[in-house]
Amino acid sequence: MAVQTLGLQRSRLTAALCSAILISATGGAYAADAEGAPATTTDIDAVTVTGSRIKRIGFVTPSPVVGISSEEIRATGAVTISDLMTTLPQLSATYTLGNSTRSIGTAGLGLLDLRGMGTTRTLVLVNGRRHVGGLSGSTAVDINTIPVELIERVEVITGGASAVYGADAVAGVVNFIMKKKFDGYELRAQTGDASEGDFSRSFFSVTGGNEFAEGRGNIVYSAEYSKQDRFGRGDRKIARDYMVNMPNPNFNPALPPSQENPQRVFMGPGGNSSISYGGTFNAGGKRYQFNPDGTYRPTRYDGPRDGANTCVDCDFVDLNGVADLQPGFDRYSFNTLLNYDINENHKFFFEGKYTKTESDFLAQPAYDQPFRIRRDNAYLSPQLAALMDANGLNSLTDRDKMLQIARFNVDAGRRGEHVERTTQRYVAGLEGFLGENWSYEVSANYGKTEIDRLNLNNRINDRWQAGMDVVRDGAGNLVCRVSLDPNAINPNTNARYLDLSRQGCVPFSVFGNGAINPQAADWFNYDAVNRTQLTQKVFSASVANSSLFELPAGSVGFAGGVEWRKETSQEITDPLAAQGLTFLNSIPSRKGEYSVKEIFAETTIPLLADLPGIQRLSMDLAGRYSDYSTVGETKTWNVGLDWAINDSFRVRASLAQAVRAPNIGELFNPQTQNFAPIYDPCETRAGRRNSVNTAADPALRARNCAALGLPADFKNEYGGNYPGVSGGNPDLAVEEARSFSYGFVWQPEFIQGFGLSVDYWRVNLKDAIGAVSAEAMATRCVDSPGGIGNDFCAQIKRAPAGGYTDAQGRNFPAGVIYNWTALNENLARSRRAGVDIEADYRFEMLGGQASLRFVGTRLITSREWEFQDFPNEYKEYLTYVSDPRWRASLNASYKIGQWRASWDMRYIDGNLRVEPWSYNSNPGQVSPIRNPSYTYHNLQVGYKVPNTGLDLYIGADNVFDKDPPLNYFGELATNSNYDTIGRYVYAGASYKF
Repeated sequence: MAVQTLGLQRSRLTAALCSAILISATGGAYAADAEGAPATTTDIDAVTVTGSRIKRIGFVTPSPVVGISSEEIRATGAVTISDLMTTLPQLSATYTLGNSTRSIGTAGLGLLDLRGMGTTRTLVLVNGRRHVGGLSGSTAVDINTIPVELIERVEVITGGASAVYGADAVAGVVNFIMKKKFDGYELRAQTGDASEGDFSRSFFSVTGGNEFAEGRGNIVYSAEYSKQDRFGRGDRKIARDYMVNMPNPNFNPALPPSQENPQRVFMGPGGNSSISYGGTFNAGGKRYQFNPDGTYRPTRYDGPRDGANTCVDCDFVDLNGVADLQPGFDRYSFNTLLNYDINENHKFFFEGKYTKTESDFLAQPAYDQPFRIRRDNAYLSPQLAALMDANGLNSLTDRDKMLQIARFNVDAGRRGEHVERTTQRYVAGLEGFLGENWSYEVSANYGKTEIDRLNLNNRINDRWQAGMDVVRDGAGNLVCRVSLDPNAINPNTNARYLDLSRQGCVPFSVFGNGAINPQAADWFNYDAVNRTQLTQKVFSASVANSSLFELPAGSVGFAGGVEWRKETSQEITDPLAAQGLTFLNSIPSRKGEYSVKEIFAETTIPLLADLPGIQRLSMDLAGRYSDYSTVGETKTWNVGLDWAINDSFRVRASLAQAVRAPNIGELFNPQTQNFAPIYDPCETRAGRRNSVNTAADPALRARNCAALGLPADFKNEYGGNYPGVSGGNPDLAVEEARSFSYGFVWQPEFIQGFGLSVDYWRVNLKDAIGAVSAEAMATRCVDSPGGIGNDFCAQIKRAPAGGYTDAQGRNFPAGVIYNWTALNENLARSRRAGVDIEADYRFEMLGGQASLRFVGTRLITSREWEFQDFPNEYKEYLTYVSDPRWRASLNASYKIGQWRASWDMRYIDGNLRVEPWSYNSNPGQVSPIRNPSYTYHNLQVGYKVPNTGLDLYIGADNVFDKDPPLNYFGELATNSNYDTIGRYVYAGASYKF
């Protein structure tokens, strides 16, 4: 069954359906009576498979589908489904629990990303129906809300599904098919620990089911609880190596850069010396930092330095000590499914769920680069005051002549998030038969997601600045300056302190780690509250007929229907944060909605049968018409061919056009503050990403950088992400994608139990919605042959001579980018192409049953055009760390008697640590520049105690405790293919009665 790539592997239906696969080419399964006379045709094996609404025999469709069964899920020990799904080669690990904390409000989310084309372009279904989204402004589904124990199987179809299911299926569909029947009760419990650090996961579930109304009804209900601990980077040795990218002291400039003669290498221990926990400052051309007792000393530099900020064997800040590998995550889930036969032709069904998840993580504290201290600050020691005097830092009015301190404020409390999500979903409907061959389904679907987010220790900037501006009153007491002078000027913003800073101002010192007292931290820190609600309403009706009428080659199948859907999203942000008064981005409240009316139809037409070389040839056609309240009318279609040459070999192909309408956030989000990393294209130091010498025309870029007023030896010394403005665009149009696939399925009769499928696929997306990256705009600005008078330069702002300080007190040296603007537009284009391979072999061995299953994807191209109007200007990501050429898994399992064992191997091909175009321009820019190939090993052994319902098992992930590549912590979408937890051992038991 696995070679059909449709996800019933190892299920109880496998044996029944395997024979149907070989017979399906003739259009039906035939039986014989006792005398051998032929009986009538039956479609008892006909089922509905993802990618079609027409019931088919043998799961034969023109589009390849990959699947996971409930048995396979349990054999992994997964306590949530999202991280397991991202190990499939077809899915990119864009959102896992480990990297879900990289954006505001996404902690704990599990979003799926087929082909790496974006989570908004993957449609997630439950029992073939839509599910409410889990992220503000988006319909992307949080699959961490899906109960593990109720999953019967998961089917993944890549490409060509928009005509059948609607928008968001540009890259494909993931359909979670739940158990409709369950007899008795089952308890399951599991717990496990990592071999390094203090990290554990646990799981408990109760599942039950029974019939009622004399067998006419069946109900299934389940309750689950899963938990994992918060896991800090510092809990693992990989975060305590402190390796940094440095100039190679042995580089030979007389030879070309190479991996044998690299320009840069990793050294350690090292890090950033421009900031520290206790505070760092410059005076008289020297850098100093504060000791915990408030005294200061010169910053230690016993090893090499890279520019002004990075050093080895020196005083540096430990950023890994304030970062997490995994968030704390608790999940509570309650689900029920009910079916009731009204009569022999009509059935009522109901699905209900309530899921609550809680995510907790801690990240970096608020930091300042730098803030200003006046000469009359009451906490100044005589020695520090003398140093300021000696270096002319004694002004009360000139901000450039004050003490400027860069500080990583760990003693003020780490920032973080506590996110509570509740998801409710209710589906009710009728299904059955209308006459002899017609089936129907009518359903109503309502879903609601509510998100309460606390942004922990979200500093009120003006209070922070007021509290450190300390003087003595007439009685000699330490007080805030603003407490004595209500009109006092904030030296960091050059504006009057705000009213909220005069209310109970608590003075504190910033000289040394631990100087900030808890009372002050309680005063200037603030837990900002954000509340989001998403709703989804869907009404749909469809009919289907597997034998609409007969053609010489077989029966024509048909399905069609109508659907109405409405999506809403509203986010109410904290009022102080919305005004830009806190350390968190300034994010205003937002809301939006849209509705869509749709009509769809599909048919399967047998073209030829019982001819030499053509056992059966059929065509599938599908189309969908949609009318959106936002973007108007859209049309999608799909054409597929299925050609059974003989009982053993089948060829399939499909061509489809898909569309995706912009979601609520892309359309209606207000323009708001955001932050982005930028590798400055005017950087002149060799070996730096996107520096002048990496340009296609370095002389042109150098001239344009000079025209911006930058020096010929410009060095970008700003540390951190760059503030800018991003937001929605109500004039967006739909995206359009053209997908194509072809391949074969081979089940040789001479190898019983073996099957192989190979499929080539390609997805081209145009008019892709997105914002041009800040770095791309900065680069295009200075790479323009027409000079700097272009639209890109207009969106990039650089600090003037003398530098620039923004409203939040951030200081930008002269020439540094201090702001950018990027709104959503239909500008981009994407292309993905590759080959999927799946092989399955089941056989008897040593008195037991063995199976081998291989699933792999060879990526052929992964291209991104930021501007589709320039077809020759694209970036090829193939072989980059996010897009290795090969990803694959091999599963081996064995059962004998009451024992079972499984061994899973997951393979990631060797890849580049830098983008391929950067590698091509300079393969010796850094060493190592490649990551080696990785293979992870997971195992599980289980035993069913005879004559009881007890099942015991033990397992281990990452059996050989393989560390991720150098300086990878899984916190990014690019490096999240790698395990960062280390060896993880678990044990569990289930009891069925």
